[in-house]
Amino acid sequence: MYQLGGLAVTLVNGLLGLILWRRLRAASPRYGALISGLCAAGLLLATLPALLMAAASFSGLRALQRHAPEPLVLMAMGAQVGLLLYGLLLWLAALASAAVRALRRLRPPRDARAAIDARTATNTQATAGAQADPTAQDIRTPGGSETRQEAVDERRRRLVVGATWALPAAAVAVSMGGVLASRQRPVVVRLALPVRRELTSLHGITIAQLSDVHVGSFMDAERLDELRDAMNALRADIHVVTGDLLDHHVSQLELSTRLLRGLRPARGQLFFCMGNHEYIAARSAAVGTIVEGLEEAGAQVLVDEAREVRLGGDHLWMGAIDYPSRARPGEPARRPTRDGLERALGQMRDDGAPRVLLSHHPGTFRTARELPFDLMLSGHTHGGQISLGRIGDYALTPMLPAGLYHNGHYEHRGRRLHVNAGAGGWLPVRINCPPEITLVELVPA
Repeated sequence: MYQLGGLAVTLVNGLLGLILWRRLRAASPRYGALISGLCAAGLLLATLPALLMAAASFSGLRALQRHAPEPLVLMAMGAQVGLLLYGLLLWLAALASAAVRALRRLRPPRDARAAIDARTATNTQATAGAQADPTAQDIRTPGGSETRQEAVDERRRRLVVGATWALPAAAVAVSMGGVLASRQRPVVVRLALPVRRELTSLHGITIAQLSDVHVGSFMDAERLDELRDAMNALRADIHVVTGDLLDHHVSQLELSTRLLRGLRPARGQLFFCMGNHEYIAARSAAVGTIVEGLEEAGAQVLVDEAREVRLGGDHLWMGAIDYPSRARPGEPARRPTRDGLERALGQMRDDGAPRVLLSHHPGTFRTARELPFDLMLSGHTHGGQISLGRIGDYALTPMLPAGLYHNGHYEHRGRRLHVNAGAGGWLPVRINCPPEITLVELVPA
């Protein structure tokens, strides 16, 4: 599957590279040799990840990450995203042009007749003037009109050349800016969770959420130390990690547990729910090995279960469900989502204490939102990594073109969901979607 994907992306890259080369050569023919060299170098850099994936499946891409210098890897990934953004811009420009042509064809007939009448009147006046002064006709027609036409053509040529260069320049600038943004310190997204006023010991309690770190995927020890320090700087009472701490191999467990051991929740409680990449990493070992390593590092790994968290004279409930997926060969069988939800929530007494549910996949909110809980914390989507904003519950991102619950806060009949944008990513590029740590504060209702 990965090889087919790499081959498809490589073909798209080649097509976009050819389009870019031809457009730039046509716009600036005097710099043909320079343009050819730049396009060839840029295309080679951009297509390197996809070529390796097409040749050696996912291991080819991993080899690039492990053995190539990090700046080269980041530039290659940024160039790949930039080339795809260029294709997206071309597509949007073509759509806009088609829409303008369609609107012109749909113009009311009376407008067309009026335009024809106006042109006829202008031609009549010009003819009359020419008959009145034949000398003036000879001077104006060959000289004046041609001069005006040349000026219009020159302006248009400059606009076309500018647009031809502007589109790829904008795509490269945005994608490389996204590379830098992916390495910035995580932003803190604050969220208030109302609790009953009489639960005074819970007022001001905070929960810090980290998600989708993807250790091993552009996430080295230095970057992990930055995430650890950012989490600890919040001085939150409870820490939670909502899955995909590892990326794809059990060897990443060492750095993952190093991060967990470095976390310092004020009340000493660290909870963890399984993500799909924990199960992917377990294909190189056993799920039990992954879970055992996480628990030895101080995490309470909750799988379709809940715990009572005592805080002074009051308490809250913390539960988590398993990643909703069919078990693959060598993996333990997993409960259906509904069964996991009922099992975890069934362990939370209906005693007025707030009920927090961890679920790596935010899509489970569709099933859970009719069940009794107060807040679900999720991740998985990385916020799309390229965000074009949000309309209602629909996050606009080309990475996740369909579905709901991609990024941020959602609410349905008093049930709340927050989707963390993640700290790592599929690609080291984030545009209008910075790495995130969520800080939930319990406040009196």
